[in-house]
Amino acid sequence: MIKFFRKIRQKMLTENKFSKYLIYAVGEIILVVIGILIALQLNNAKEISKLDETRHNYYSQILVDLDKEIENITNRISFLESNTVSFEAYNKYIETLDLEPNQIMKELLKINRVSRYASFNTNTIQTLESTGDIKLMPEIIRNQLLDLKRAQESYSKVSNGNNEVYLNALMKPLQLGLLRLKTKKPIYKGSRIHANMEEIILTLEGALSLKYFTEINNTKALIDMRIHIKELKEMINLELKNK
Repeated sequence: MIKFFRKIRQKMLTENKFSKYLIYAVGEIILVVIGILIALQLNNAKEISKLDETRHNYYSQILVDLDKEIENITNRISFLESNTVSFEAYNKYIETLDLEPNQIMKELLKINRVSRYASFNTNTIQTLESTGDIKLMPEIIRNQLLDLKRAQESYSKVSNGNNEVYLNALMKPLQLGLLRLKTKKPIYKGSRIHANMEEIILTLEGALSLKYFTEINNTKALIDMRIHIKELKEMINLELKNK
């Protein structure tokens, strides 16, 4: 093809048909420009296709992560609600008059003293941020993802901080002999554990009260977070549907 055009140019120059040659040259330039534009357009289309594929892969992974997060949060909410119900049952029980310390302790030990540290899966969002691919997401989805990450970080910081305070508060009744009372292990001669009963009850109540109010707030925060995640899932699924 190039040889063909070159022969035409040489023939026109030989025949001294400059005006025709000029028109031909301009036409050839236009053809070259059109070819370049077509190549650029094809290249752009290819790049857009790659970006769409990358975005789609991220969406798929994010949806998997969000489903796991919903399950994680739902299980955590169930755990927290179970704890708060048992503490409220204890509060109702101790309204009974003339209870003996042993009765109070027996009911107090029914409350779950276990606490859990908060953790969330933010791997995909962190990858999006570290690679800069977060820019591939539409602004509304990008903002929702970042808001979710901030909410999870804030929850973890506050929840885990309160958990540390609770565990420290739990040390006092343990030091006074709570473990031996709970497991009914033999109490060594001269021990004052039974004499410490009232203080054990009060300090354990204090620790569990802190845990109770913390878990109520944590439950509310997790319910809001779960709503946020479900809304984010709807946005992503809508985005995939419209592609």
